[in-house]
Amino acid sequence: MRKSSGFILVSVMIASATLLTAATAFAWFARTEARAEAARERIYRFRNAAQIAVNIMSRRIAEDRNGYDGPTESLYDPYEHVKLEIGDYTAEVQVRPLNDKIPISGLLLPDGVTPRSEYETAWENVWEALELPRLAWEVVDFIDADTDQRLGGAERETNINRMISDLSELRAMPEITDGVLWGTDEIPGGLARYVTVTGGEKINVNVAAPEVLAVLDDALTPSHARSIAAYRLVNPIKDMEGLRSVPGFPASLTTKLANIIGFESTHFLLSVKVSDGAGNVRNYRVVVERGGSGAYSWEE
Repeated sequence: MRKSSGFILVSVMIASATLLTAATAFAWFARTEARAEAARERIYRFRNAAQIAVNIMSRRIAEDRNGYDGPTESLYDPYEHVKLEIGDYTAEVQVRPLNDKIPISGLLLPDGVTPRSEYETAWENVWEALELPRLAWEVVDFIDADTDQRLGGAERETNINRMISDLSELRAMPEITDGVLWGTDEIPGGLARYVTVTGGEKINVNVAAPEVLAVLDDALTPSHARSIAAYRLVNPIKDMEGLRSVPGFPASLTTKLANIIGFESTHFLLSVKVSDGAGNVRNYRVVVERGGSGAYSWEE
């Protein structure tokens, strides 16, 4: 009897411990799920506030129809932020016009095969700057729409033969490393310094970096490019006549570059900082298209 009672007591204690452990585990799980749900709800509310801010700024961009986009305009001033009160949240938005690099989608004509002659010199100069000149036309063969090898190019079974949506897709080529794409100590910025997948066929001369302008044509020197960058800080360049007014700029180039140089942007980068009264902050990088509906890309 004593042995039987002891066995029952031990069994009850084990069962109690098991139930207590299960209850503790369930309580921990419930608390964790509640916290996770609260976090998801907070993220959703922040994202919703950011989306409202993006919609407001997209409308302001669409209403800007003066024919040029640059840092002299208050909407695009790099030192200013637009502050928006959205319910219990505050959104601070900085807008930067894009189209500041060579659009890789602009390298080819609409047939997806024929190189656009206006960009040929610029494209070759980019790869010269990267110290990989032989890759210029191999990359074009990689992204064009046919499987025919062009002069200086290379058709391989691994070629995707379509336009890329992100520069990282070029990593499918064995010669393209992260260093080639994003830069090294010796060659800062890499391909991404000169080329973008976002934008139309023209580069906005009001926002393109001097090193980008300098590769567009062999007659456009780094000195000319720096003169443009200095001039546009005070005098926005609104048309080709304005470009001719840049001190030292070769007037003969305006006709030659007319098909690849523009003065306004089709895409804009919105840097959005959303905060609440409790000090919580979330940041977003959103690309919008002028007159488009919704975000072109969204990072948070």
